[in-house]
Amino acid sequence: MVIESLRHAGARFALVHGSRVEPDGGRPDSDLDVAAWWGTAAPQSWDVPAPPGVDLLVLDTAPLWMAGRVAQHGRLLFDDDPPARVAWQADTRLRYLDESPALQDRYRQRISQIARGVAGG
Repeated sequence: MVIESLRHAGARFALVHGSRVEPDGGRPDSDLDVAAWWGTAAPQSWDVPAPPGVDLLVLDTAPLWMAGRVAQHGRLLFDDDPPARVAWQADTRLRYLDESPALQDRYRQRISQIARGVAGG
C-alpha cells in the first residue's frame, strides 16, 4: 500500500529509515518512517496519501542532516530509477560526511546554549 501510494504520487524511489532499520527493529507499535524522492515537482509530505502509521519525509526538500542519515542508513523500499537514486545517494552521502563535523559542532553549541538558558539561536 505504501509503495503504490508513493508511486502513484510520482516518487521515483523510497527508503525506510528510523527505528525500523535499527538492529533491534524498533518497537512493534512504532511508526514506519519512509523517505521518498521525486526529482521534480516534489509534493509536500502531507499531500501524499499514506496509510496510518506511516511518516513520510520528502527527500527533495529535506535538510541535509536528515537526508544524510537516510542516505547513509536507509533501506531501499523501492527503486524505479536506479541511476537517479545512486546519484542522489552518492551526492548526499558525500555532502553529509563533509558537513557532518560542522553540523555536530552546531548541535553541541545549541545544546550548551539551552543548558545555560540562552534563548534564540
